Amino acid sequence: MLIFSLLILLLISILLDGTVTSVPLVLAIILCLGIISKEKVFIIAFFAGAILDIFRLQPLGSEAIFFLLFLALVMLYQNKYEIGSYPFVVVSSFIGSYVYLLVFNRYDSLFQPLACSIFALVLYSISQIRGVRTKNS
Repeated sequence: MLIFSLLILLLISILLDGTVTSVPLVLAIILCLGIISKEKVFIIAFFAGAILDIFRLQPLGSEAIFFLLFLALVMLYQNKYEIGSYPFVVVSSFIGSYVYLLVFNRYDSLFQPLACSIFALVLYSISQIRGVRTKNS
């Protein structure tokens, strides 16, 4: 149920990120999905990036490749660091969104990466609370 809720939130954020906002909400959700469930998240990240490319009329696959590389780097540090910790979620989402905004020429200020990291922290906290509640029930 938790993964289903995150996927619905991902679809809503794809629509918002592709049309209204410049804060990379999709990146934060994909990071949380990658930390919570490591299986099939690469497929989800690829299709989310491809849909975003279609909405933004960019070359198909550019954001998908970025999402895949970002997830690969996060999973690479899985054995070295505790990727399920709150500081890791905040730092990785901040650095990932900062690089994302620089690569795709949407960088305006430090507000966007900061907002993305706060969104990722809140989303990860809610998913941890819901995950603990469903495990105890």
